[in-house]
Amino acid sequence: MKKVKLLLLAMICYGIVNAQSDSTVNKTNPLKADTIVNSSDSVFISADTITIGNMIIVKGQQNQVNSKIKKETFFSTNKDSVQVGPVLIVTDKKAKKPDFKTIIKIGDASYGRPLDSSAYSWYKGEFKKTKFERVKEIKKLKNVSTNWFSFDLGYANFHDKSPIIYYLLPPSGIMPPSGIGADNLKLINGKSSNFNLWIVQQKVNLYKNKINLKYGVGFEMFNFRLEQPVSFRNDLPNKMILDNISFSKNKLFAKYLTVPFQLNFKSDPKSNKSFYMSAGMSAGYLVDARNKQKSSERGKQKYDGNFNLNNWRFATIGELGVGGIRLYGSYGLTNLFEKGFSRIEFHPYTIGLRFSNF
Repeated sequence: MKKVKLLLLAMICYGIVNAQSDSTVNKTNPLKADTIVNSSDSVFISADTITIGNMIIVKGQQNQVNSKIKKETFFSTNKDSVQVGPVLIVTDKKAKKPDFKTIIKIGDASYGRPLDSSAYSWYKGEFKKTKFERVKEIKKLKNVSTNWFSFDLGYANFHDKSPIIYYLLPPSGIMPPSGIGADNLKLINGKSSNFNLWIVQQKVNLYKNKINLKYGVGFEMFNFRLEQPVSFRNDLPNKMILDNISFSKNKLFAKYLTVPFQLNFKSDPKSNKSFYMSAGMSAGYLVDARNKQKSSERGKQKYDGNFNLNNWRFATIGELGVGGIRLYGSYGLTNLFEKGFSRIEFHPYTIGLRFSNF
């Protein structure tokens, strides 16, 4: 009896020492361990296979999965192929770049797709009820990202904040020096527009690429289509007059070099289809103004000048959207016209579509 106990104790000690030795090897290269058995239902590792439950991972060619392996699910891999269950993915190295192909075989069916240098396009398919999907590689997010050239197209109008007294009294000494009141500068709503060209924009990561500081530089352009025959001329004492002819087209154009600053939020920085929102302010400087007119009496006319427009434009700005569908808007905080020139107070506002994924 004592001999049996001593024999069992020796076997247990040997097993512990051997298991410790194998587990050390297994940490660096588990497939080269001889044999580790944790339990009959958990993990089994041998020189060529790893068994986890009913799944077998086999090192080497598919032919190593022989009749001794009677599992329904297995994973095998070597240098040129990967097999998971009935799906075999084979790299065809015979083809020359950029025609390098990955061939997927399911049973007797096969599917080949040429891969370009990026090799991260996506596709979906189904062969004999076996579905597979290949998705784009997730790009590494940058702390500073740059976008060149995007544009906006929208509607423009004024918010009239002129003193109400202009609308209650007839023309008198309280009228502006030009003799033109705010009611003479009403717009044709359907024909007044805003076009913005953003040359460059950048985003700086503030928090997990979800909250960013967004800024840039570009041009804001306004086309104000006037209802009444108001003419703008730099050589006139008061810069504008109410003309005596009818114009088929009468447009005041203003162009600003603008720098916007916004706090930006993107719900999923890794997706181009996520919710997107920005809000902030912009500062612009008048670089061009023009009065373009068309009439049967004078034909087409074009006059350049600043027409006593305010040189500076400050505005609140924002954008909202999902994916590539964006709405933008702006509201001018400064009067369109210079102080002292007129008591007319117009604050331009815009709303429209932004053609950008940035």
